[in-house]
Amino acid sequence: MKLLIDGRVLKHTNITGVERHGIELLRALNRCKVKYDLALPPFHNRYFQHFWEHTALAFRARNYDLLFSPGNIAPLWKPPKTKLVTTIHDLSFLDFPGSFSKTFRSYYSLLIPRIIKISDAVITPSQCQKEKIIERYPSAGEKIYNVPCFLSEKILHCNPILEKEEYILYVGSLNWRKNYQGAIQAFYKIMDRIPHRIVIVGGTSDIFRKDVGIKNILERIPDGRIEFKGYVDEKELLGLYRKASLFIFPSFYEGFGLPPLEAMACGCPVVVSNATSLPEVCGDAAFYVDPYNVESIALGIHKVLAEEGLRKNLIEKGLERAKFFSEENTVQGHLRVFQEVLDA
Repeated sequence: MKLLIDGRVLKHTNITGVERHGIELLRALNRCKVKYDLALPPFHNRYFQHFWEHTALAFRARNYDLLFSPGNIAPLWKPPKTKLVTTIHDLSFLDFPGSFSKTFRSYYSLLIPRIIKISDAVITPSQCQKEKIIERYPSAGEKIYNVPCFLSEKILHCNPILEKEEYILYVGSLNWRKNYQGAIQAFYKIMDRIPHRIVIVGGTSDIFRKDVGIKNILERIPDGRIEFKGYVDEKELLGLYRKASLFIFPSFYEGFGLPPLEAMACGCPVVVSNATSLPEVCGDAAFYVDPYNVESIALGIHKVLAEEGLRKNLIEKGLERAKFFSEENTVQGHLRVFQEVLDA
């Protein structure tokens, strides 16, 4: 099999879930000694990167049996003799349109139906998203495969620590659908009853203060009780997971939801929303809350922090749950899809 991988998302400056998945998947393929060529756009400008993907990348793919695009979109055309497999992580641009610019929504609304049509297979990370894609694009049903994301070797085999620091950790991109505002509001509700501070990874305080709905609450939280880390590297993130007393992830919408699993693998109890793919991914190893109800989020945080037995139970179940999401399972899942497409 002559395999070409579309590396457009690897050139992005900000590393969010899709980019991290692409980076870790390539590392896993390398460790499993899967042979492939990687195509990278020669531009830093995102607009030029997309243009490259639809032109030069598709032209280069003529010399390969299969082109794999792991970053939500793929070229608008493919060579007649080349198979195309595309990963679509979610349809959040349709389900939460207010989280995206009009240009982004228009671009993806045009691209996704076309890419689903020309792809020989579409990989998506959860059964929840598979059902959502089929609901939106019924003709795609037979070509969609569910291959879960996985935890990096460093996180999966990290050494959990028993002595936790007094902070609650939130990790997520600065997007309304991630419900960072719910996490902050819930913390504000209970901060007088707990000694913990909240640590937010994924943006700076300046960005959060632009959100009018949360600005007033931020002004009422003492500086020592809230910390904005911005984007951090893998080593620092690992340390934050290991030392946190609790991880909070009240997202409205997730195609998969890797951060809660990362927290579990690091021995951190997890409170997550009961929305979209999260119950499927986290199983019985998380405490679930209603992301649309700040009181529910606050009660969940307080309950897990206050009840030592519950907290220990979540940690034990989380460590076991994380083991299901190994790189070997994900790599083999991708290779099965690739081979099935080539054999068709």
